[in-house]
Amino acid sequence: MSYVENDWVLLPHSAYLRDLRWYAKKRPAELSAVLRNLERTMTLLANSPHPRTIQAGFLHPEPHGMVAVDQRGGAGRLQETRLYCYAHAGSRTVHLLGIGDKSSQPADLARLSPLARNLNS
Repeated sequence: MSYVENDWVLLPHSAYLRDLRWYAKKRPAELSAVLRNLERTMTLLANSPHPRTIQAGFLHPEPHGMVAVDQRGGAGRLQETRLYCYAHAGSRTVHLLGIGDKSSQPADLARLSPLARNLNS
């Protein structure tokens, strides 16, 4: 399941798909908000010379080149949520690595960092 938007390809990893199913059932509003911000991120990438140069209030740099897309801009009081991704400039691929909330951030980074390290090398 990958699709092209503005020449960048989204590539969901198995951990992301597992997290996606959970969020779709348990926290659909948060999922909707981070996916909307992912769309905005894709537009920024399409208009940027390099993925490391994009900036927005809902984007947070993480270790090993990962970026966390948060839920900002969603309606109501949403739980802080992060969609972790890695944008590979050479292949113009955005690897969707996982989704988690603020309280699980250290565990999420520990489980997703090996994926990002492999993509970064």
